Amino acid sequence: MNIDIITFTNEQYATLNEAQLKEVYEAQEKKNRLSWKRDEEMEKEKYRLVKNGTFVSGIWSAYCAQKQAEYEREVDILREALLFYLRYSVRVDGGDSAPYLVDYALEETERARIVKEYYDTTYTDAKERFTAFKEDLVAVRYLGEMYAPIWDYFYLQTTASA
Repeated sequence: MNIDIITFTNEQYATLNEAQLKEVYEAQEKKNRLSWKRDEEMEKEKYRLVKNGTFVSGIWSAYCAQKQAEYEREVDILREALLFYLRYSVRVDGGDSAPYLVDYALEETERARIVKEYYDTTYTDAKERFTAFKEDLVAVRYLGEMYAPIWDYFYLQTTASA
């Protein structure tokens, strides 16, 4: 199964426990069912419009746009619920020791800003910064979906300086 309801790295999935992985799997299944239902409904409507001779009237595009918007709203609800669950279930009370502020009450964007700022100000060498970030096990759990973009950001700095 391709997991695309959230954007976690393999390292982040590896840190999740069985219950958390089960939640991710179930949310992905729900998303897939929504997608199949949307596609099926759109196919039925297309058949109905073709049969009635009104397929080229613009009704089809409006119907597709409406179905896509409904689908995206439902997926956003699933995604936000999953991220909320992971945000509060992934923390290890007292076990997260890092040289930057670790506060699970902060939004992911604020956490990302703090971690990125720490690495940007602490390490002047891009390769050293990237290596230190990759080895930071707290960041893998703490940053959630923001881990991958920051990983990419630091990685691209190493290629730009090469």
